[in-house]
Amino acid sequence: MIKKPAIFIDRDNTLTHDHGYTWDIADFAWIDGAVEALQLFANAGLDIFIVTNQGGIGRGFFTEADMHAFHNHLQNELGKAGVTITDIAFCPHHPLAVIEDLKTPCACRKPAPGMILNLAEKWALDLSRSVMIGDNTKDVEAGHHAGCHAYRFEGGNLATMARQILQQHFKG
Repeated sequence: MIKKPAIFIDRDNTLTHDHGYTWDIADFAWIDGAVEALQLFANAGLDIFIVTNQGGIGRGFFTEADMHAFHNHLQNELGKAGVTITDIAFCPHHPLAVIEDLKTPCACRKPAPGMILNLAEKWALDLSRSVMIGDNTKDVEAGHHAGCHAYRFEGGNLATMARQILQQHFKG
């Protein structure tokens, strides 16, 4: 089987605005250029995966069902723009978790690469030709630990970064 490259992307402050453990659909808002960036990646034939730390579950701020509802809303909004997210991986663990089973350490909480590695195995992905994008150093470290190219989104328009990544890594 030939493995394919992919885009891994963080959710909070990379795709959507984060107001601190954002889970309520009423607080849903895209980062500038996020939908266009995902359209560019999809039009290039790349599978798109969201990898997101969701320690608010472990801390008891919201439930896994709340998070899934938020993700369903995100996917429905992207569907209107003709974009499909192939899969979403999340880590519910946190060092301050009130649920003992969700206390770290774990293999999935970024900067650990577990979410990316699991998706790569599940979907037959070539990590050496894949890219991770996130808003902080933990995202970049997770990408590097998994063997991906990794970029930090420091604000602005995400579509601008997407064009640069496509030009640099996915030419013709």
